[in-house]
Amino acid sequence: MCYGILQALGLRRTMVEYVACPSCGRTLFNLEEVLQKVRQATQHLTGLNIAVMGCIVNGPGEMADADYGYVGKQAGYISLYRGREEIKKVPEAEGVVELINLIKSDEKWIDP
Repeated sequence: MCYGILQALGLRRTMVEYVACPSCGRTLFNLEEVLQKVRQATQHLTGLNIAVMGCIVNGPGEMADADYGYVGKQAGYISLYRGREEIKKVPEAEGVVELINLIKSDEKWIDP
């Protein structure tokens, strides 16, 4: 409970914090499903902020403080971000695996 309060206040980051857009007509994938997949794959990590955004229109601005971003780019494709920098565009089917690979390349991955 105490760690959760400290995390919410931004005083201590002991778990992954997730940011997601509310979804709208521009969302290019099933946001709830993808967010669940991202959570399942990364929930064991600590101190990261990961954003899942439905489109490229507002997503990058709304996730400006995230360490990593998963953003709908066009039908069937997503873009992965490190901070505010777009790293690469990948097929949506490979998105979660490529997000994990990006985190690993930054040496912030810990095996569960």
